[in-house]
Amino acid sequence: MAQKKDWCKHEGSRVLLVEGKNDCHVIAALCQAHNLPETFGIYQCDGDIKLFKRLDALILSEDIEIIGIVLDADNPDVNARWRQVQNALNNYDVPKQPEAQGTIISSQDEKPRLGIWLMPNNQDAGMLEDFLMGLAQPDSLKWARHCVDSAQQQSFSSFKEVHQSKAVIHTYLAWQDEPGSPLGQAITAHALQPNTEIAHQFTNWLNRLFNRLVP
Repeated sequence: MAQKKDWCKHEGSRVLLVEGKNDCHVIAALCQAHNLPETFGIYQCDGDIKLFKRLDALILSEDIEIIGIVLDADNPDVNARWRQVQNALNNYDVPKQPEAQGTIISSQDEKPRLGIWLMPNNQDAGMLEDFLMGLAQPDSLKWARHCVDSAQQQSFSSFKEVHQSKAVIHTYLAWQDEPGSPLGQAITAHALQPNTEIAHQFTNWLNRLFNRLVP
């Protein structure tokens, strides 16, 4: 029997590099919800270190047209993460700060066109789950935060502080139908809403990067 193809391991000329499978599934669900043209694929790299290594290799490839990268900005903050990006792209004219609507760098010296999005919003420290809180129903999210805070105060929790947003979003999803749905499926089921402002900003960035469409 032929091995099933992993659609989170795209190897075409237009590719979006992400850190993990959750990123891949969330972005795929958003692309579907916003009817983005299928002009690129997603490659999940199993972490930021492997993402930077793959980025280096793709930039040197003659067959690559456009590369997007999506990185958490929690290591340890937005400025530190942006310096990592600048160092990795030292042959590009990288702006001093990330663009609030997502950074796009035109092709330079026959190298690929590049796009960078720092989770959650290119401005604040955080990760995928912080981005997803912008897709949650505000009142329910408020109570999810309250539950997590109460668990911490009562010493019922053991997660690291950096993972608080993970605890909050999964608490929120535990109340939905179906409880505890995977993150991508939660968007498809509208437990997480795909038409919020941050979702539109992100998909608009993808459209500008891969389709050169200005919403």
